[in-house]
Amino acid sequence: MTISYMPEEFEINYKHDLNGAKSIKLLNNSLLVNNPNPELIDIEKISNEKWIQFWEDAERIGLWDLEDEYQSCTLEGGFAWNIKIVYKSKEINSYGANIEPKIVIGDKIYSVLEELYKSIEELVDMD
Repeated sequence: MTISYMPEEFEINYKHDLNGAKSIKLLNNSLLVNNPNPELIDIEKISNEKWIQFWEDAERIGLWDLEDEYQSCTLEGGFAWNIKIVYKSKEINSYGANIEPKIVIGDKIYSVLEELYKSIEELVDMD
């Protein structure tokens, strides 16, 4: 029996009033990545090792523990984001405006969104 490391749902959007938008969405067997230009990536070509590393990174950054909503006020230059991922028995559906979740690793504070995007870049790097 083959173990599948692919998610059932996978969608992440980030929109910044000044810096533009980027997104990634699972469509059938492809990831549609807009960062900012669209690119379609066949998920069958992503190795199991890369998927395993991605899910380990998701655990490390506390992705599954995010709150449903993060909200803060700002007058200009605001941003909004949302994450919806379903993988096996785990599911996250979280969004925010003008604030993002943080995590402490060691003695440093990291942006969960930045760490997630780093993991996604490693996942879809087809080298």
